[in-house]
Amino acid sequence: MTLFARPRRVAKVATILKPATLLRFHKALVDRKYRRLFSSARTRRKRGPKGPTLEIISAILEMKFRNPRFGNQRIAEQISHAFAVQIDKDAVRRVLAKRYGSNLPGASGPSWLTFFAQAKDSL
Repeated sequence: MTLFARPRRVAKVATILKPATLLRFHKALVDRKYRRLFSSARTRRKRGPKGPTLEIISAILEMKFRNPRFGNQRIAEQISHAFAVQIDKDAVRRVLAKRYGSNLPGASGPSWLTFFAQAKDSL
């Protein structure tokens, strides 16, 4: 603080400003500096892909409804061929999981893993 005031005024300023006030002022400056440093980095960050369009989502759901035995890989291949758009089997899986959860059409009964786990005890 002595850098900003004349030597004769330091005594008067010292009685007005408490150490806690100076520490709060310093903390506010530091917070503001770091907020500026890191807030611009968040706005410059490149976002990822937004996912499939509504038309592709409806085509995936329609294909699964009409062909319940089609897997994610086959649906992805058919969509890629029909729409000339690259789509991953994991994107198809996410769309179907969001729509159906664990109740996929054509998935009646236990999975193979569950079946083997229950059958191993009887063997």
